[in-house]
Amino acid sequence: MTNEQLIKDLIKQGESGQLEFKEVVRKEDIAKTLCAFLNAEGGTVLIGVNDDGEILGVDQAEQYESALKQYLFQSIIPEAPIAVSTEQIGMKKLLSVKVWSGSKPPYLLKDGKIFYRRGSRTVAASPDEISKLIVERQKTELHWERQPALGVDLDDLDELEIRKTIQDLIKFGRGKLFDEKDIEAFLTYYSLYRDGHLTNAAVILFAKEPSRYLPQSRVRLTVFNANKTANSYGYDKVFEGNLFRNIEAILQFFEVNIATKSQFSEKKWLRDDIAYPKLALREGLMNALIHRDFSSVSGTVHVAFYPTHLEIINSGALYGGYSPGDLSKSHLSVPRNPDIAHICFLRQMIEKIGRGTVLMIEDCKSKGYASPKWDTNAGSTTVTFRGVTVTAKHDAVNDAVNDAVNDAVNDAVKQGLIDAVGDAVNDALIDAVNAIVKLNDGASIKDIMAATGKSNATVKRYLQILREIELIEFKGAAKTGKYQLTSKAEKKIKRR
Repeated sequence: MTNEQLIKDLIKQGESGQLEFKEVVRKEDIAKTLCAFLNAEGGTVLIGVNDDGEILGVDQAEQYESALKQYLFQSIIPEAPIAVSTEQIGMKKLLSVKVWSGSKPPYLLKDGKIFYRRGSRTVAASPDEISKLIVERQKTELHWERQPALGVDLDDLDELEIRKTIQDLIKFGRGKLFDEKDIEAFLTYYSLYRDGHLTNAAVILFAKEPSRYLPQSRVRLTVFNANKTANSYGYDKVFEGNLFRNIEAILQFFEVNIATKSQFSEKKWLRDDIAYPKLALREGLMNALIHRDFSSVSGTVHVAFYPTHLEIINSGALYGGYSPGDLSKSHLSVPRNPDIAHICFLRQMIEKIGRGTVLMIEDCKSKGYASPKWDTNAGSTTVTFRGVTVTAKHDAVNDAVNDAVNDAVNDAVKQGLIDAVGDAVNDALIDAVNAIVKLNDGASIKDIMAATGKSNATVKRYLQILREIELIEFKGAAKTGKYQLTSKAEKKIKRR
């Protein structure tokens, strides 16, 4: 189902508690409606549609989009995640403005007025409704995300990742702007630093080593050689970085290791290689990491490859009262972790609220894959991608790297060139070499950080060991050069 069809189906439903039509762009009226949506269950405003559902269109929609976005961010207090987009419907363009239910009610306009949604009408909130919103706000303050992460200081956070977020905030303009150096103010404004304590959400998003404080932040990636009952693994790694580091590392694994699907055309005797559904897998991973139930210390996300399919499993049943069948059609996103979701929204990792699962289906179909399948049971949610598997060469390359690193480390220890290293360090050395092998033109420190989930300082220490045992070397200018295998290592590791 295309975006155009989704919008048409939405219009057919008619105005409701979560959908309103506007013929033209009247910023003040749109802000009132969004304020009401935020104080209720969220919703969508479609601009360029009359009350009867007739599509009128909006001239110069893209110009209105930018101005409207800026106006809404400045007019609604406190700041809320608002998605504004231009939608093509036939020869006409509409504006779509979406919000989910706000995590910091009551929301109000700059003039102090509070609006609420009663059926399909936007009205001024009554004293009782305002009291109800304040009670909801108090409940939200006790949410797991907002609870203090005891023993975690600002120095325990990854400053580089926070700066990236502030840079994206400046670049995309999705919220209040901060100077890159004003980290504490940024964290405070987005409820990640409260009353002198960092929150659990701050640890998940930005801690250098979040699993030290919250073991449920770990993500496991396994390649099974057979079915679920087998004990044979082709690859098994636990990622212990923050949310952004883990996303980067796992997406890099997808890019390097997922097999290309091949088929023969009926019209010609040639093989067509079809790319795997990158958008769908990215969205599936993001959903698992952002919407998982972090409140359980035994919870986790598991990315599991089997010979016939890929499964992404996260702790927590579907949230917001949705069933697996609801995910195949446009729906309003109700995030379990709104603070974490909001930061991902600021970084443009969440694009169009409520359409992610529909776009996943479309991406799989366009690449010749079966639609993803969602299941929820026993307190967890699983999305399955049939036909998505890793390349056959994965194991052979890994085995060659393992042997080369182990041999080189043992030889160096015997010769007294380095001190003996533990299993954890040895595994990290193998991961670092794997990252260099898989990127044919060499790897930067950032690439290796993503592959290993380790900090800059730790990666530099591992690289020094690998240089001392003559497995890698640095080539190129200081700022643009990369680490590559030495000729000695090339002879031991046969590329396939």
